[in-house]
Amino acid sequence: MLEFSDSVGRNESIKAQIDYVSSPSDSLSISYKDRNADAFEVKRYDVEIRNGRLMRPCPTIEREGFMLATHTSEVVQSRRSELIEENTLPRDDMAAINSDYANELIPLIKSLTGARDIIPQFGTTQVRFSNRAAHRSWMGTSAFAHMDFASTQVEKLIEQTIALTGVEIAPYNRQMLIQTWRVITDPPQDMPLTICDGRTVAGNMMIPLDFHGPEGSRNELVQSRVCRYDASHQWSYFPAMTSDEVLIFKGFDSACPEAMNAMHTAFDDPTVVDAIPRGSIECRFIAFFD
Repeated sequence: MLEFSDSVGRNESIKAQIDYVSSPSDSLSISYKDRNADAFEVKRYDVEIRNGRLMRPCPTIEREGFMLATHTSEVVQSRRSELIEENTLPRDDMAAINSDYANELIPLIKSLTGARDIIPQFGTTQVRFSNRAAHRSWMGTSAFAHMDFASTQVEKLIEQTIALTGVEIAPYNRQMLIQTWRVITDPPQDMPLTICDGRTVAGNMMIPLDFHGPEGSRNELVQSRVCRYDASHQWSYFPAMTSDEVLIFKGFDSACPEAMNAMHTAFDDPTVVDAIPRGSIECRFIAFFD
């Protein structure tokens, strides 16, 4: 039987550790084949992580840069094994099941953001497992605090998705990259996601990071960002998430292009006993506003 410590889901915050990049370099590089970041320095810091379920007012996409929503996925419920199998290895297309999963989320994201149009970013669905899981995929859990997008690459990513899908988008005044994250294993998980309030992160702490994906793929070079440690960072998580919940957060917003919304990473939850190895699915979207 799974056991929870008295603090799981009940305390307003927990004490845990988060890895930050501590390299003095002004720019960094990492390969998907080496997710342990041996190419640069990483330091572990003790931090306080707030329980997002108990925060009042509740976090929002516009304010903190993230929120938790209730959302049942028919794909996850009835086609979980297929979803895992189709995303074990890197792929450069949009598998049918990945399209089905993304399309389930579009009405929710539109209602929460007020966007005029929402389209899935082409080929960005990823299934991840922690090191303790029996399953394996080409991407493991994140190893340090980071953001997945850099403002220098956003227009290219949007143009790429529009070209690959053939979708027509009317002129727009604002675009936002939205990320979604959902567990596909039962709670409590061993490596949950923690996410940082973008308002507490100064832009001058940012370090550009080049992520090198599979050679010859569209993700052969992805520009992203990491951040050095600062005690003012306010981290949150949502303990014991279920597959009927989804964490939604900004990856980029043209209204504030250099904002660090929303830095995130996996962490080891010290309050959980006999945790289940984490499995999760993430999918990214492009939102267009008038």
